[in-house]
Amino acid sequence: DSRGYLMDVINLSVDLDPDDDEDDGPEPEPPIAQTPDMPDPPSPPPVKGITRTPLAKAVELPKPKEDPKLELRAAARKAVTTVNYNQAVVDKHHWMVVTVPEQPTAGEECILLFNRMQSEALRSRPRIQLIYGFNHWELKAEAGDRADLLPTSIPKDAGSDFWSCKIKVPEDAYELNFVLTDGQSLYENNSGQDFTYQIAAGITWDEWLDQASERAAKAEAAKQAAEKAAAEEAERQRQAALLQQDRDRGNKRAQDLKNGLENLQKGGVSSLARADGLPVFKVKPEQPVAGGKVTLYYNPKATNFHFLNIPEGEALLLKYGFNGWQKPGSIKMKRSPPPKPAAAAAKAADAAAEAPAAAAPAPAPANEDWWEAEVSVPLDAAALNFVMNYYEHYDNNGQKDYKVKLALPAGKTLEQWAEDNAERYRQEEFEARMKVEEEERIKEAIRQEKRRKAQDMVRAVERRKVRHVLFTEPEVVTAGQDVTLFYNPRDTPLNGRQRIFLQGGWNRWSHARKFGPIEMQPNEEGVFAASVKVPPDAFKMDFVFSDVEGGEGTYDNRGGFDYHLPVEGSLVREPSLYVAHIAVEMAPVAKVGGLGDVVTALGRAVKEQGHLVEVILPKYEFFNYSPVLQGQMKFETEYDWGGTRIVVTSAMVEGLRCFFIEPRNGFFNTQTVYGRYDDEVRFDFFCKAALEFLLRTNRQPDILHCHDWSTAHVAKSYWEDYHPYGLWKPKVVFTIHNLQYGQKKIGEAAFYCQKFTTVSPTYAFEVGGNAVIASHGHKFMGIRNGIDMDLWDPEHNIWLPKPFTAENVVEGKRAARIALRQRLNLTDWNDKYIVGVVSRLTPQKGVHLIKHAAYRATERGGQFVLLGSAPDPKVQAEFNELAQQYNGQDASFCFKYDEPLSHLIYAACDIIIVPSMFEPCGLTQMIAMRYGAVPIVRHTGGLKDTVFDVDFDKARAAWDVYGSSDWQRDSLDATNGFAFEGTDPGALDYAMNRAIDAWYNDRAWFHSLQKRVMEQDWSWNRPALDYIELYHSAKKV
Repeated sequence: DSRGYLMDVINLSVDLDPDDDEDDGPEPEPPIAQTPDMPDPPSPPPVKGITRTPLAKAVELPKPKEDPKLELRAAARKAVTTVNYNQAVVDKHHWMVVTVPEQPTAGEECILLFNRMQSEALRSRPRIQLIYGFNHWELKAEAGDRADLLPTSIPKDAGSDFWSCKIKVPEDAYELNFVLTDGQSLYENNSGQDFTYQIAAGITWDEWLDQASERAAKAEAAKQAAEKAAAEEAERQRQAALLQQDRDRGNKRAQDLKNGLENLQKGGVSSLARADGLPVFKVKPEQPVAGGKVTLYYNPKATNFHFLNIPEGEALLLKYGFNGWQKPGSIKMKRSPPPKPAAAAAKAADAAAEAPAAAAPAPAPANEDWWEAEVSVPLDAAALNFVMNYYEHYDNNGQKDYKVKLALPAGKTLEQWAEDNAERYRQEEFEARMKVEEEERIKEAIRQEKRRKAQDMVRAVERRKVRHVLFTEPEVVTAGQDVTLFYNPRDTPLNGRQRIFLQGGWNRWSHARKFGPIEMQPNEEGVFAASVKVPPDAFKMDFVFSDVEGGEGTYDNRGGFDYHLPVEGSLVREPSLYVAHIAVEMAPVAKVGGLGDVVTALGRAVKEQGHLVEVILPKYEFFNYSPVLQGQMKFETEYDWGGTRIVVTSAMVEGLRCFFIEPRNGFFNTQTVYGRYDDEVRFDFFCKAALEFLLRTNRQPDILHCHDWSTAHVAKSYWEDYHPYGLWKPKVVFTIHNLQYGQKKIGEAAFYCQKFTTVSPTYAFEVGGNAVIASHGHKFMGIRNGIDMDLWDPEHNIWLPKPFTAENVVEGKRAARIALRQRLNLTDWNDKYIVGVVSRLTPQKGVHLIKHAAYRATERGGQFVLLGSAPDPKVQAEFNELAQQYNGQDASFCFKYDEPLSHLIYAACDIIIVPSMFEPCGLTQMIAMRYGAVPIVRHTGGLKDTVFDVDFDKARAAWDVYGSSDWQRDSLDATNGFAFEGTDPGALDYAMNRAIDAWYNDRAWFHSLQKRVMEQDWSWNRPALDYIELYHSAKKV
């Protein structure tokens, strides 16, 4: 067609009219390489029906417009290929960096000349290395990110010393970024600003941003593919190792059976008779064989069962096993005629064949009463072990059990039999392992689904809680979609402002795209609105509100935390945090109090959110005997520091990687965590040794999380001794677990850390006026602790007689009450309510009220159980006297630590009392609710944050548990216990009597309350999200 013909004409590279003598411009440059002369191609053959006519002079078409980028690139190429170094640095001997071309050009090479005489850091260094990237360090060159510079021939008489290297600039670059180094520890980085050069003939910054989502998607896909491949390879290696383990175990079992054959069969017989010849048992065949069947005949008249008169319809029970009671089983026996020896049986058969008619079997002698049962014998059996049972009666051959020797399968040698068994055992090991793995997989899937629902609930509650200030349409912000933000300034710092501006960004402010300031539009109710487009690669929306477009004004930044909304459907995942806990306690290996529980449970919860969490602990001497650590301690590194040798080992504890700092100066050669005269000196030494370990192993956590006075010194030591010298990245978060100890150290950490917390909001309020906290209140907040839902799980608990959930709480707790009463010798008459206390007996825990609770519980017809002890001998003596007074059918006092018993007490008790004088958080009340026990607490600290009185806390409960601002409108009752505020017995009675009255007067309601408290989530789901937000806010400081 004409269009195709025209394009052909444009693309032709030969002269269409050789007879045209017009000057068409300069001749093209000759090609680099010449081809040999070739004959002209033959003319095309004529085509029938078409007359060829010579072409007229070619139509002159407009020349395509030159691409300025191509011109720039050609110029850059020429500059590099024709470079003269001396000319390049004319009048520039005082410069530090010269480039050829002057402006690096996209798609072309660039020569970088570095004058080391202008660099104080690298002036005399023998090696100069370039570290470079592009586009604000986001883009790397194909050749990598490093290049060594070499000395040039440029004379040094002008006071310069130029070194050079050549790099290739990517086509999609808009900016070159670089620093120079000696390859060791010295850098020239333009006074901390890095070197930045704009790129010619590349893309623009806006174009780079427009491509960001596509790049992010590709990078995320590549990352996920790599992670998937790595996970698959790791799983393949794991399965291969486990398969080899199955083989090894199978082979060992077979070898052990072979080697132990003689001992297993020792004492085995095919028949047994008493000393007077009265037969006890016989088997048929007389030589039973592994893999066959054997009929066992038993005569109870010859045993200690001789007095039994077993009626028709009942039977003896044969209980048996093989090879020392492996593969146990049982089978009911049936009466049978007396067995005959093989020869006698043959004669009897011949006689029966000759006889005209079968005669009736002869009756058994009076001292014989034969019973029989057929048993299938496994192929690996060497001996059959058995005893007889009839109700509570047993015949176990005088406590020696009975044993029948079994022969090898026919035609099998011992070696062949052993190899057959090895193959079976290998398969058995494999199948058993796969069954366990499948059960664990199903259990984990159920756990993850419960956890997902709980976390969805947490997020939904948080959205509802801020709805009176902020909400969105749609409710869930989605990547690539528009979202409208609605803001009600009434309860914010911007209350009453006429103009409200919105400004924000994405991905915790790290995304290059920002939005605003946008003036929001108010509606009639005074709610302001503005819409923005969510980038496809956004996973978090970040914003603040103000009454000015910028500069000085009033801002609502959520108390310094900014507003953050999760974005669903992002092309990328949020990068994980790296959190390193530095602590002296960790459950279960070094647990003293709640601090150890928090380190473990918080670490696990944050890790389950996709972050990297590690724990650094002292290496106590008692770790050598820890069953958790036994056999898995692995050497990491060692170094000289602090006047001693430091050895670092590692192990996995509760799914967290832990590092153990062991100084050879004996600081931690102790059998307890605390208690030495030099605890402060030891723990300060540990804090710095932990930081030294991070520095020497090139670890750069995002967050250092230290705890209580014992590791408070981390904050000061990090900023003064380590941050300036290479451990540059971390920010410090500090948690106060109990302000009663080490206030000076706590004040030091409060000053140096970026954020600090305590373990509940109410306790934070109670201690906020303390001198060590008050001046740093702007970075202080309370985040309540949670409980480990896997550890405290009534549905999967080996220490409970019956697993239970909220759906069968009544039945489950009834079974637990029976078991507890049996264990503690309490009466089960009338199934009384049980009041429990699980606590250390210290003044903080309200010992005078605990004593009163024992009195009130029993006085009103219930039972009382206490588990705990007093460190103070005087207090312990008082409780010993109380125990003597109350111990009996309705009260029990257990002065010890007994974890299995604690689980049973929580499950059995109807009421758990926590009457603390002060309580930073408290775990007892949350554990009690997990087991359906109704808490009675004194409203202080974390007890107030977790227990809502059924009579006067309905509004607070609905808000905190469900995010509802109107419990009546929403028909919600989230109350979960009984509370009091005074410190006298009368105040406790106020709560106890209401709870006991409810149990007596409305049992159905009380049971519904037990169901409700079990359904509430007091895990680490919500606190973990709060801590993650805190970590991110600390990173910004």
